[in-house]
Amino acid sequence: MQKAYQELDEVVGRNNSVEEFHLLKLQLLDAVMEEKLRLHLALPLSVPHISRQSCTLGRRICPGVPLAERMFVFTLASLMHSFEWKLQDGTEEIKKAIPPLRPGPRGLPVVGYLPFLSTELHKKFTELAGVYGPIYKLWLGKKLCVVVSSQSAAKEILRDQDATFGNRDAPIVGRIISYGGSDIAWSSMGPAWKKMRKDTVLGGTDTTSTMVEWVIAELMQNQEVMEKVHQELDEVVGLNNCVEEFHLPRLFFLDAVVKETFRLHPALPLLVPHCPSQSCTVGGYTIPKGTAVFLNVYAIHRDPNLWDNPLEFRPDRYLNKQTTKFDYSGNNIQFLPFGSGRRICAGLPVAEKMLMYQLASLLHAFEWKLPNDTKPELSDKYGIVVKVLKPVVVIPTPRLSNLDLY
Repeated sequence: MQKAYQELDEVVGRNNSVEEFHLLKLQLLDAVMEEKLRLHLALPLSVPHISRQSCTLGRRICPGVPLAERMFVFTLASLMHSFEWKLQDGTEEIKKAIPPLRPGPRGLPVVGYLPFLSTELHKKFTELAGVYGPIYKLWLGKKLCVVVSSQSAAKEILRDQDATFGNRDAPIVGRIISYGGSDIAWSSMGPAWKKMRKDTVLGGTDTTSTMVEWVIAELMQNQEVMEKVHQELDEVVGLNNCVEEFHLPRLFFLDAVVKETFRLHPALPLLVPHCPSQSCTVGGYTIPKGTAVFLNVYAIHRDPNLWDNPLEFRPDRYLNKQTTKFDYSGNNIQFLPFGSGRRICAGLPVAEKMLMYQLASLLHAFEWKLPNDTKPELSDKYGIVVKVLKPVVVIPTPRLSNLDLY
């Protein structure tokens, strides 16, 4: 705008009106007009043509081009030369066109895509990501939902725009059990939530017990890993002692086993749905205010672009100090069992220690065997947390030297 004013002052002058002979000298204004016509066409599809026979193109260009070109530049030059232009009410900029919503599966009227969902919601969302890409929308009834299954898009939500996505989309059940969505898990960000975070630790006993079962199931499936865990416990704790809290930081291999189990079997594979406080853009696509946003951690944890042999149970991948650091803080968006950003699990410090302590105590105190040399089935069952489909039945045998330690 300033350059256009400067050109008009130099070519026309403050003491004159715009005349037709000035137009040929207004090169910047002409360039502005051409750029506008490139971005915002009056007829983006032109007027439909029909060919009577095969032919070359070019005869039906707009016949009014010579007049339209001069009139447009003359009108624009006269308006800009005569007046200073400002936006109303101190608005700083005009909003550009909103990027489109990401396409997704089509549903039915009223019910949306609900009739087509399976009981294994996390696996269905991962399957749809293979068809529609790492970001897609779908309607669950009247609720617009967006599913994110890529590391880069998850980083935008959890790190770059975590303040915008700090609210929760509480379902009906969540509102019922939390007095209208007013507890620390479902309430929106604000002064009340910050106070609850300081004063309250949400006990996720169901989550902890579920993960203990998953770790035992994986160890039963991988006996060589179980032997390494027992060997580490014997070296760090000893058969004459019980596991104490100070032992936990030295149990590196057991910690790797727990992390690998969290990667393959996250207790909350879609985390708790986020809800943007305002419309925003993620991955080049618009997410409207109030949308339920599901972060498909299950898909990210099994992405072959992020993990070598992602379907294999390999705790050793966390022991290589030359590789990326993996912890539960959410700083590495590749590994998100507890979420990340402002709404990371509030009970993380306690949950991490309690899970390690329970597992170390159980594995140190007993030898675990499957009845009749059976193998556990690692299929899962989706619910509030994802559990083992068939409960793991194991037989414990004392392994400590002194029975008084039990």
